[in-house]
Amino acid sequence: MNLDQLCGRRVAVWGLGQEGLAMAALLAGRGVIPVLIDDDVDAASAQAVAVLGGDSVVVGPATVTWSDLDAVVRSPGVSRYRPELLAAAASGVTVTTAMALWLEDFAEARVVAITGTKGKSTTAALTASILREEGMEVALIGNIGVPVTDMYDRPLVDAYVVEVSSYQAADVTVSPGVCVLTSLAPDHLDWHGGQEPYYRDKLRLIEAGPPGALAVSAASPEAVQRTERHPGRTLFGPSGRVRVAPSGVIEVDGEPLVDSRRLRAPGWHNQWNLCGAVAGTMLLEGRPPSARSVAAAVDAFEGLPSRCYTIGRRDGLTFVDDALASNPFATMASVEAFPGRQLTVILGGADRGIDVGPLVEALARRSPIPTVVVLPPDGQRLRVALDSLPAADRPPVPVREADDMVGAVREAVASTAGGGVILFSPAAPTPDGQGGFRERSRQFAAASGVPAPPAPGPGPGS
Repeated sequence: MNLDQLCGRRVAVWGLGQEGLAMAALLAGRGVIPVLIDDDVDAASAQAVAVLGGDSVVVGPATVTWSDLDAVVRSPGVSRYRPELLAAAASGVTVTTAMALWLEDFAEARVVAITGTKGKSTTAALTASILREEGMEVALIGNIGVPVTDMYDRPLVDAYVVEVSSYQAADVTVSPGVCVLTSLAPDHLDWHGGQEPYYRDKLRLIEAGPPGALAVSAASPEAVQRTERHPGRTLFGPSGRVRVAPSGVIEVDGEPLVDSRRLRAPGWHNQWNLCGAVAGTMLLEGRPPSARSVAAAVDAFEGLPSRCYTIGRRDGLTFVDDALASNPFATMASVEAFPGRQLTVILGGADRGIDVGPLVEALARRSPIPTVVVLPPDGQRLRVALDSLPAADRPPVPVREADDMVGAVREAVASTAGGGVILFSPAAPTPDGQGGFRERSRQFAAASGVPAPPAPGPGPGS
């Protein structure tokens, strides 16, 4: 289904955040007045009136007669597996998203879609920058903060770089011409209903068809295994056509392109993200980008807020905000980004049911041994996991507890030697009622006593 096919039909928009309101406004501009649905009617009503006008009416999902609708455009935060949507779909109602509609409507455009459990935003930002350095007009859109709906009433550009979360991919019906898969690990299991549904929804972007060109990180065994039959696959990262050579130079088909150590965003995972950006550009253009373009993009890239982002230094300590590390897999990558340095990691958030064992093992193997400060509500679970490590020829991981971010930073400062790093990388999502990752980034910066970082832009979806 595309946008034109919604015209003249009975349509609802469920979820009135940024994307939902943009979708409602787009429909209204085409003569479709959708039913506006939100779980928080009072808050959503105020937003709808401000954006759409004073006659906007918002209703709760319990009041909707779903069989009276032809289509529901859900926002990313509304799970595809809500009972109301499952029942609506079973009765013949089309359930879709702004992303699915846009990919149908822009199927003939030059699109590079970036997805993955982690690394999407960095890879997307670098891809867009390289393409611009190549002389193209580029729109960077999707989960990175600019709704795809904004593109409908604008002239076509040379290339669209679109970040796609698993929430957005679940209803996709058309695969873009070029996709980049940065990683695949368990996340958002509550939204998707389990690990296998999460992987299925994430990979729907690639598997909806027709198959296009695909770049997959060789650093992610799960991603490699689950895409091995894709006819147009290219690997990147530690191996593949675009790889980081032992010298640190990124090579394309064995030819040197740029020294990855010029990238200021720390860690191997970010060097592999840069490889993904080069691979995505190469697949779109049919040739590798120039060394000049890649070098210029790398030199201009300072990293993205809340993603292993150095917010400042104080009293000989470096403070790094990784608030968007919402699962153990992401935190493991950031822990490895500071080899040889004293490190204190602040962990903790909501328990999403994801195994923390691999993270605990990674912390215990690290040299020098890091200190860990745990935050509620799942701090006790993390502490028990760390304390239950079997004795070995290595010292135990020191664990401290804190009630809030101010206390966690205080404990971290007291536990970290000069020249060390204090890393806030929760390995869990922000608990309900605490304002989301942006608020936790703000709290960490304030407690650290360093200048506030730029306001984060990209969205939180995985």
